[in-house]
Amino acid sequence: MTLPRNPGLLGGNAFKLGLFGANCSGGLAFTTLPERWDSSWNNNLRLAQAADEAGFECLVPVARWKGFGGATNVNATSLETITWAGGLLASTRTITVFGTVHVPMIHPIVAAKQMATVDQIGHGRLGVNIVCGWNGDEFEMFGVAPDEHDLRYERGEEWWQIVRGIWSGGGPFDHDGRFFRFRGLEGSPTPYGGAAPPMMNAGASPAGRSFAVRNSDIHFDYCRNPEASAERVAETKSLARAAGRAIEVWIPASVVCRPTRREAEDYAQHCVDNADWEALEHQYRLYAGSAGSQSRSADENARNRRENPARTILGYGGSYSLRGSPDDVAAECLRLNRAGFDGIAIGFVNYLEEFPYFAQEVIPRLERLGLRARER
Repeated sequence: MTLPRNPGLLGGNAFKLGLFGANCSGGLAFTTLPERWDSSWNNNLRLAQAADEAGFECLVPVARWKGFGGATNVNATSLETITWAGGLLASTRTITVFGTVHVPMIHPIVAAKQMATVDQIGHGRLGVNIVCGWNGDEFEMFGVAPDEHDLRYERGEEWWQIVRGIWSGGGPFDHDGRFFRFRGLEGSPTPYGGAAPPMMNAGASPAGRSFAVRNSDIHFDYCRNPEASAERVAETKSLARAAGRAIEVWIPASVVCRPTRREAEDYAQHCVDNADWEALEHQYRLYAGSAGSQSRSADENARNRRENPARTILGYGGSYSLRGSPDDVAAECLRLNRAGFDGIAIGFVNYLEEFPYFAQEVIPRLERLGLRARER
């Protein structure tokens, strides 16, 4: 029997689980601790197979081409995401594996062929994470000039239309747009089963969120407080429905789960005491200089560092943080779900060391809360 593509990712459990950033050295955490994440292929393979066995819905990589400097040069070693996805899809059974694509750096014709090939390998389990660009260091390395902020999403939408057009499997077609002009576009194979992979985007600005509403199946959003974000999440879904589309809203988050809340907070403080602040400050400067990017303002970053340093260090400079006992973490997942979030993409300090405890202790609690169905 042929499974539907991306089983369980869209629909399925009320609250879905993913892993985020494991393809990059250090993952989401800016710490100098010796146990910080080693993003070797063997570690990623073991982690993907464990997540697949535990029923996680997806793996989401960070597309990085250059590290952030500092004592550990966070994310300097990174596995390229499309080839990474192909290897993991060939070695897993049901989990969706995303490839993250930087629109300004990757040619759409090449990307369409790469992603269709990888989707064939995974029998319809590839997902696409589109990033429209913000990292000035990487633009400079590629010799590419960044667009003005809102134009990035116009480029991204045109890029995605070209890829989708190639995937449609029709005859050759021409494209005359603002950013791309092509003649005789075609491509084969198309994605597995003839349906396009689901697409996610994490644009937080008005232009970024509008892009997601028009194009994405999953929108990565950020929050400081779930209840304060409920209205925004509901609005995103309402705007998509008005456009005749359905969209899920997920949140990236760091997790520190230990038998007691005190143990979790002590370990988080240990990470702060051994933070790679130099690397994080460089990341902040890149965000602030990103031609109007609103995903991280200088004021927000300063506030995160002052008011919640553990969240700042553990979560790529300020993404949401779940810390505590298994009961605490499960309760936070319920809180996020009640605010409208459909899933969470998790970063650990050391994925392989911390994942088994999360799977053993937190997932059964999520099942008892009605957020996830029991594995049959």
